Amino acid sequence: MTLTSKFKNKLLVVNKHSGPTSFDVVRYFRKATKIRKVGHTGTLDPMATGVLLLCTGKATKAVEHFMDIEKEYEFTVHLGIETTTLDAHGDVVREVECPEIPESDIRAAAASFVGDYTLTPPAYSAIKRDGRRLYDRARAGEDIKADGRVVKIYSLDVTRIELPFVELRVRCSRGTYVRSIASDLGERLDLPAHVSRLTRTAIGPYRMVDAFPSERIFEGDLEGLVGIELSDALDFLPGVVLKNSSRQQLLDGGLPVEEDVIGTVGKVTNSPYLRILDEAGHLLAIGNRDRGHAVEPGALVRSYRLFVDRGASS
Repeated sequence: MTLTSKFKNKLLVVNKHSGPTSFDVVRYFRKATKIRKVGHTGTLDPMATGVLLLCTGKATKAVEHFMDIEKEYEFTVHLGIETTTLDAHGDVVREVECPEIPESDIRAAAASFVGDYTLTPPAYSAIKRDGRRLYDRARAGEDIKADGRVVKIYSLDVTRIELPFVELRVRCSRGTYVRSIASDLGERLDLPAHVSRLTRTAIGPYRMVDAFPSERIFEGDLEGLVGIELSDALDFLPGVVLKNSSRQQLLDGGLPVEEDVIGTVGKVTNSPYLRILDEAGHLLAIGNRDRGHAVEPGALVRSYRLFVDRGASS
């Protein structure tokens, strides 16, 4: 079996090492496997390490669903120093001596982030404005400030304090910038601050302990790398199982109805998305149940995206 056939249309769990960009990992994986269509499900800064999910072939159509699931990070905040990039790679723009701070004050400041949190992404970020990345505009000397956004912080725990360093673990939603949390934590303690270490330890069920070292991808050594079938990779989404007799109707563009279903997987009632599976458990499509739009009477979903070819046989 060639590397192309082994890893095409799969999800891959990689542990990115510090230094390369997330796209560098994609580029070297493409080079090693000769698979052209490869993407990742969320950027890690060059200095950051940890879980990076790669999608190949048809799996790239599911990138949004992996981006939407909960993330976990472990990071260190350096109190007393602010940098241009809000991490250790930036130039120092402000520095003060970090005083003794009661542990209770630090823990209270961290706890205040839990819930809905409005953050301003760093100027040095991959967000696009007017077709250009903010980090490109910041490097060109433009005075850029990103628009604020509301994210969800499920937990923010202080794991160690050794001033001026504070180590934390955060569970958060899509769109969260840990560098912004670090800066805002410093502000709540009346100090400048930046991230000196950052590791993404999990994306949903995919944890760093199970991730493949990216250094080996750069060396062209993929021995031991496991590609996860998309139907299994998306098992955090609930699903419905269609009768074989209804399969072709779906491939021809028909919306599935309750009479087409012979079983369910997980809690399907309130989920905005559904996996649509055949009787063998293979992923046929992901259905969108957006409640903000009209759904045809009796239909299970408003629309769907196929993950098999329309002419594919069962």
